[in-house]
Amino acid sequence: MRNLRLRVEYDGTEFHGFARQQGMRTVQGVLESTLTATLNEPIEVFGASRTDAGVHARGQVVNFYTSRPIPTERLATILNRRLPNDLKALDAREVSERFHARFSAKSRTYRYRIYTGRHPSVWRIRYAWHLPRALACAAMQAALEQILGEHDFRPFSVKIPTEQNTVRTLYRGQVRPMRDGVQIELEANGFLRGMVRLIVGDLTQVGAGVLPVDALAERLRTRQQATLMAPPQGLCLIRVHYRR
Repeated sequence: MRNLRLRVEYDGTEFHGFARQQGMRTVQGVLESTLTATLNEPIEVFGASRTDAGVHARGQVVNFYTSRPIPTERLATILNRRLPNDLKALDAREVSERFHARFSAKSRTYRYRIYTGRHPSVWRIRYAWHLPRALACAAMQAALEQILGEHDFRPFSVKIPTEQNTVRTLYRGQVRPMRDGVQIELEANGFLRGMVRLIVGDLTQVGAGVLPVDALAERLRTRQQATLMAPPQGLCLIRVHYRR
């Protein structure tokens, strides 16, 4: 049995998230049905990150097991003939039988984009949060730097069982001003459900002067739940990092 690693990208607008759900169009579901039809055997796909409904990916990684001898250098091309226009394979390669897209990952990088133009843009509405206000990027960066490192990020999560471990390590955080908005990039060993979008929500409040710079760190200290969740369309999984 071969273990194949596949890197894919998708526009999450019309998907009900990554994870398979009965009666819903999901990334995992479409990949599994397409691979099953292509390889003519049942295929189960394992993903590196379970992105929510509306969230995009430029570097999602999945793996699956197959007994078929299809050359990996041809797999992406063959799959893309069958996959819909909002989900495409980028490349494929054979990996160790021990490799798992999720559990072998060392970190993940997400990017969030905010469009601050005065009027909505048809070219950005699917891929950015329209927030027509000035944001102080320096204050947002300072706030973000205060929560780097290992913390219990439960205040920046939703629908997490009380018994689940919510300690994560945020390795890197960058707030970058753009010509017509702001880009926020976060890298961590793992993200809780809603974590990036709740962090971004608080950061925009800091950038708008509604919250102080130490608000995010204080939330972690007091364990007070974050409530402003940035919408999904601004979020994109950029890369999953593995040890070489």
